[in-house]
Amino acid sequence: MNSLQKRQAIKDALTPFIQGRQLANALNLWDEKYSHQNHFALQHYLRELCHDVEVAHLRSRMLQSLVTAFSSLQDERQARQQQAQRVRRNVVSNMSSGYMNELMVFVLLVEKLIESLNDEMATRTRLYVLENLTKVKITSQERLVLQQWLNRITPLRHDLKLNHTVMQHVINLAYVAICEYQGPIKADQVLQTSVSEIKAEFPEIGVDFLL
Repeated sequence: MNSLQKRQAIKDALTPFIQGRQLANALNLWDEKYSHQNHFALQHYLRELCHDVEVAHLRSRMLQSLVTAFSSLQDERQARQQQAQRVRRNVVSNMSSGYMNELMVFVLLVEKLIESLNDEMATRTRLYVLENLTKVKITSQERLVLQQWLNRITPLRHDLKLNHTVMQHVINLAYVAICEYQGPIKADQVLQTSVSEIKAEFPEIGVDFLL
C-alpha cells in the first residue's frame, strides 16, 4: 500500500472517534512522524496520539479500527495480485503461435517487474515507463497501444507485432526506473527473480531474447 492509501486508512479508522481539529492534528502527527514506518508504528502512533486525556480511553478501540483498516488494504492488494495472475493466465491461454509466445513473454516480464514492487514504487515505475515511451522508436499507433496497456485500460492485442528491440527498450525503461528509485542491486534482484519465475512457469518459452 502506498502513503496516500495509508493516510486514508488512518483517516477512515479514526473518524468514528475524533473529528475536526483533533482529526487534523492526528493526521498531521501521522504525516510528520509515522507515515514512512512499518505497521508496527501503529502502536507507537496511538501511544503518542492518546496522550490527550480526551481520547485516552478510546485507545484500544482506535487500535482495533486501525488494524482492521490496514488489513482491508492488504486484502485489496492481494486481490489485485490474484487478478493480475488470472490476467497473465488468460494471456497464456489465448496465445499459441511462435510470435504470440514472444509477445506473451514480454507482457509477463514487464508485469512481473512492476508487480514485484510495493504499490507506490510500482505506480512510479509504471509512470516512468509511460513518460519515457517517447524515447522508443515506434509508430504513434504502437505507442498508443502500449500506453493503454501500461495504464491498464486495454490489454495488448494478440496480433500486435512489436520487434525485439522495442520490447527490450520497454523492459529496459522499467529496469532503469527501479534502479533510479530503489538502486541497482534491487533492480538486478527484481529482474533475475522475474526471469527465473517465468522460466520456471513456462519452460517451453524462451526469455533470453528480451535481455
